[in-house]
Amino acid sequence: MQIESIHIHNFRSIEDATINLGDYSLLVGANNSGKSNLIDALRIFYEKGLKYEEGRDFPKFPTADKESWIDIQFVLNAEEYDNLKDEYKQPGSKLRIRKYFKTVVKGADNKVKSGVYGYAGDTVSDEHFYGAKNIQQGKLGDIIYIPAASRLDDHTKLTGPSALRDLLNEIVKKLIQESSSFKELSSRFEVFTKGFKVEKTADDKSLTGLEDDLNEYIEEWGSTCALNINPITEADIVKNLVSFDLSEEGLEGRMDASQYGQGFQRHLIFALIRTASKYQGSAIQTSKKEFHPNMTLLLFEEPEAYLHPTQQSALCRSLKAISEPEGHQTLITTHSPNFVSHNCNDLPSVIRLCRQDKRTVIGQISADQLTTIFLSNQEIADIVAGTREAMDADDLNEDMEAIKYFLWLNPERCGMFFARQVLLVEGPTERILLNYLFDTGKIETPIGGVFVLDSLGKFNIHRFMNVLGPLNITHSVLCDGDNSKAYHAGIRDLIEDSRNSNTNFIEFFPDDIETFLGIEKTKKPHKKPQHVMLKLKEGQIPQKGLDAFSSIVKRLINPSLPAVNANQEVATK
Repeated sequence: MQIESIHIHNFRSIEDATINLGDYSLLVGANNSGKSNLIDALRIFYEKGLKYEEGRDFPKFPTADKESWIDIQFVLNAEEYDNLKDEYKQPGSKLRIRKYFKTVVKGADNKVKSGVYGYAGDTVSDEHFYGAKNIQQGKLGDIIYIPAASRLDDHTKLTGPSALRDLLNEIVKKLIQESSSFKELSSRFEVFTKGFKVEKTADDKSLTGLEDDLNEYIEEWGSTCALNINPITEADIVKNLVSFDLSEEGLEGRMDASQYGQGFQRHLIFALIRTASKYQGSAIQTSKKEFHPNMTLLLFEEPEAYLHPTQQSALCRSLKAISEPEGHQTLITTHSPNFVSHNCNDLPSVIRLCRQDKRTVIGQISADQLTTIFLSNQEIADIVAGTREAMDADDLNEDMEAIKYFLWLNPERCGMFFARQVLLVEGPTERILLNYLFDTGKIETPIGGVFVLDSLGKFNIHRFMNVLGPLNITHSVLCDGDNSKAYHAGIRDLIEDSRNSNTNFIEFFPDDIETFLGIEKTKKPHKKPQHVMLKLKEGQIPQKGLDAFSSIVKRLINPSLPAVNANQEVATK
């Protein structure tokens, strides 16, 4: 079983939003965008250390109704779907579940609905899913939750919920199915309990004798009591028989967890996850045909915390490995461009959250949208046909579009996924100049900042616009117009046609940035960035040109200012 989609209605900052999950998915966005709210909705659904509290969890903004719930749609394998009750079967081997947090809708018992209900067709059933009021009966899988900030003991304790205990439970459950040692222990334990109950202390006391004494006093009531020694269960093994110690080479004795820093804490979680990936795969076997799906969802908040980039890359690969076997998925929240860059060969896995009017808005590219984007990207082929920029045959392959994004969306460019707004420029010259002017205060950055994206030439600007749009990333464009000569007019039209609801402004220099600034061009194009910066450092860029450039940029990144027109700026210089 695998989660296909999650629909959340009226929960904290989320008014009504749906996300799709793959094997490995990433929640990205600025701070306070709603990533933790989405994670907490899942924790409440699975009753993982969190319960719904109306005062905290119902939105503080006006809502269309007073309902609060979460719907999850699962995809089942053939065996799971076959064992599912017919009333819950959805087309495409799917199962749809709703958990009510707050509602006025009544169920079959004439009480307000509370807990989990399956869908029968398009309608939520009036009966609890398999009669269960909660998730704990194992019908919908389980989650492992690792928070962003915690103590080492929180992750390694075995007497309560922890990452280590969850992972040990996963392993122990599977080991017990085939363990000859456990079978032998269970058999010997039966012998032990029979003998131990009748064994006597030095003063002639025994458990059987205690039973007899108690029963003598309650005999007149027609009742008896028994003292039972329960068999050892898998939970007992993890909770009471396994211990966890830390020690350090060259030092004697056990190390206290508080002696380790946050970096070690995250590295230990990293080690637990990598180790756990070796034990993933087979489902828990049941003795009869019943609906008992195998699914574990790992929720990991900010896995990059306290890890340097190399460790982040290694952890990312381990998380992907954990997510590969059937029945296992991973959903992380991250502020790390490194993590996003590793997943840019699967753009639908990136789920971007942002706040608009106090509400969380979700941007995600579906598989169908991605295909449309690839086709739209290749419209440039007709524009440059027959020129020196003509596309090669392999550039017209749809897979090449995916490869281009994977190559170009390195950790630096992936900063765009976390930005409140992006300024798309042609190349490194504009990016370096703009970042220098922002850093030195020559151009004031707007609230929330701005990310300057080097698009690797104007031929690719539309490609980035086509991705920024569905991810709800506000953006503007600044590039050379090259006097609209030859095919440049067609490229300009393509960029204009790529406008979407998240495009603020598009502006072209009449010719190029050097002409606009009033400086000579270098004869070696690869030296263009350093050439422009040297002119700036030496004070050779005319102040009028610099002021005109700054004026355009200020209006591009501040939508409230009047419309931009570089031709007017040229006229005033």
